[in-house]
Amino acid sequence: MRNHWQGMVALGLLVGALGCGYRRLDRVPRTQAWMVKGETIRIASFRNHTPRLGLEEPFRKALENRIVAASPWKLVPQAGGSRWVLQATLEKYELRPLGLSLGNAQSKGSAGTASRVEVVVVASVQLLDGQTGALVASRPRLTFSNQYRVAQNFASFDNRELQVMETLADDFAESFLTQLLEGTE
Repeated sequence: MRNHWQGMVALGLLVGALGCGYRRLDRVPRTQAWMVKGETIRIASFRNHTPRLGLEEPFRKALENRIVAASPWKLVPQAGGSRWVLQATLEKYELRPLGLSLGNAQSKGSAGTASRVEVVVVASVQLLDGQTGALVASRPRLTFSNQYRVAQNFASFDNRELQVMETLADDFAESFLTQLLEGTE
């Protein structure tokens, strides 16, 4: 019985030593040229190819915040020179009604309204060498979506739309930087 327990403890230690496949990203050696700590980066103007005006602002701000908080780079102003340049294009913005609440039976003219709506944003981002202009990394057609409840009046969604965009923008910035910094293709 004692040998059984010793074997189990040894097996537990072996499994613990091998790990579960998890690793701290701040201790992983960086092989990509853009991973050098302290390099400068700037965000070029976002291009907005969607019908939604002003959509680029929350996305740009979210990316700036994530770069400052969780990247090896120093963010420089848009007009400044930098070692790296991020370029982004917002390609699609779509509102999709998902759930319907039927109209009021009391009123003949009342129609159904959306009870839930899905917001979908598609963006492409490129990392360029700030000295040569060469494309270093690209993440095309990153898609972000989320569903939101809508009050009785669909127009009330407009009041929450900025909050929705900020949430999607933060998801976009986090996902893009995670992919870039972890080196996933």
